Amino acid sequence: MPLVICVVSLAREKGKTSLIEQLTERFTSEGFGVVTVKHIHGSFDTAEKDTWRHLEAGATMTVASTPNEVITIRRSVNSPLEEALEAVYVESDLVLVEGYKRSPTPKILCADTASDVEAAVKEIPNVLMVSGPIASRAEERERLKTRFPEIGVYSFEELVQAIKERLMKEILGSLPGLNCGHCGYGACLDLAKAVSRGEATLGDCEVLATDIAALKVDGRIVPMGKFPQEVLRGVILGVLGSLKGVGESPKIIEVKIRV
Repeated sequence: MPLVICVVSLAREKGKTSLIEQLTERFTSEGFGVVTVKHIHGSFDTAEKDTWRHLEAGATMTVASTPNEVITIRRSVNSPLEEALEAVYVESDLVLVEGYKRSPTPKILCADTASDVEAAVKEIPNVLMVSGPIASRAEERERLKTRFPEIGVYSFEELVQAIKERLMKEILGSLPGLNCGHCGYGACLDLAKAVSRGEATLGDCEVLATDIAALKVDGRIVPMGKFPQEVLRGVILGVLGSLKGVGESPKIIEVKIRV
C-alpha cells in the first residue's frame, strides 16, 4: 500500500498546488512512483459537452481519449477519499492528495502564521506536518512547538525528509520481518531505508519476490524465504507423486492440516 498524505489549508491560495508540484518533482526524480489526487468542489465535466451527454444518457462511466491523455469520468455524490483512491489503478509509493481536509488521512497543512495553524487544527483532523512561510519564522515555529508538540513545522527539505521517514515506516510494515539478509541489506529495516531513499524496491525482498509456496497458520500468512518455500513445495509434490488420481502437472495445490 502506498503512503497517502493530504495537503490542505484553511483558506485558498496558501500554496497547496505548488507544494504538491514540488514534492512530485522531487520524489519522481528520486525514482519514487507518485500519484496525485485533486478534490474539486463542483463538477469536473462541463454541461452539454459530449462526455456530459454520455453520462446523462445513463452510461455508468465515460472515457475521454486524446492523443496524450485518457480521462475516466463517472458520477458520484460526495464521494469520500477512499472512493477516489479505489479509482487509482497504477502502482505507486506515494499518493499526494490536494484537499479532503475532513478525512482522517494524515495531513500537511500549508500555513503562513502560527495563528493560521491554531485556527486550522480546530477544524482539520490529523494535521501532522506544517509547511509554508511559517517555517522560516523562528518565533512562530517555537510558539507552535510549545502549543502543538505533536505537529512538526518544516522547510521544504525538512518536509521531504519527514515524508521519507513515514515512507520508510510504511515500507517496513510491508516487509516480512525475517531479517534474513538475502536482499543484501542485512535486515528488513535496512532494506526499508534503502527503498525509502529510492535505492531499492520491495522486489529486492526474496520472501516477497518468491512465489513458490505459501504457508498459513490460524488464518495468518507465515513469511518464508526461498529455501523453505522450495522445501515445502518439494515435500508436497513428493507426497502427491505417490497418490492416485492426481494429475501430472497440477497448477495450484491447497493443503489443510488440523492440529
